[in-house]
Parts: sequence; structure tokens; C-alpha cells
Amino acid sequence: MRVQLENDAIRVRIDEDELAELLDDVALLGSTAFGSAFTMRYAIDATDGACVLNGTAHEWCLEVPRERLRELKARLPSKDGLTFDLPGSSTAATRVLLDVDVKDSLRRRRS
Repeated sequence: MRVQLENDAIRVRIDEDELAELLDDVALLGSTAFGSAFTMRYAIDATDGACVLNGTAHEWCLEVPRERLRELKARLPSKDGLTFDLPGSSTAATRVLLDVDVKDSLRRRRS
């Protein structure tokens, strides 16, 4: 899993094995150390509800609708992932982009 943060967007790129794990109700866990200042921990999990982002700057969880993950799996390989716009309280909305690594998908289909 790769997580990119830029401006008001979070991009999560996973491979097909990780997508299968999400669909089997296994959360994806990751962390990024910012030197000795702090470590950011994050989780991506499937849910039966809407896309939700919870937590703090140091530890957060993104819940992605399971049905949308199933739809994504059905159309692989695809460059088009899932997009969610999460409203902010007093800030701009956060755009969440989740996609499956196309190169990984194509490699699987060739072998």
C-alpha cells in the first residue's frame, strides 16, 4: 500500500492482493516515520457504510464502502479507481482517491 498526501487529497494505491484482503475483512495497516519527530499510522478498512475518515494526524483510519471495492475489483485492470469527497468542518473538502496498481494487474493477467 502506498499513501500520498498532497494539499487536500489522500491517494491510496494498493495491489490486487491488498484489495482481496480488504474484501476478506482484513484491514491494511501502514506507517510513515517523520524522522524522530513522530510516526503517522494509518489503516484502510472496508465498511458497509459510507466512506469515512476518522482519527488524528498521527493515527487515522479510512473506511471504504465494501460494495464500491467489489465494483472496482470487477473492472480490473483499470486506471480509474474510486473517488470520494469528504466534507470538511471549517476547511476544504478532502478528496480521497483509491486505486489498484494497473501494472500489478496487467502483470497478473500476462502470467
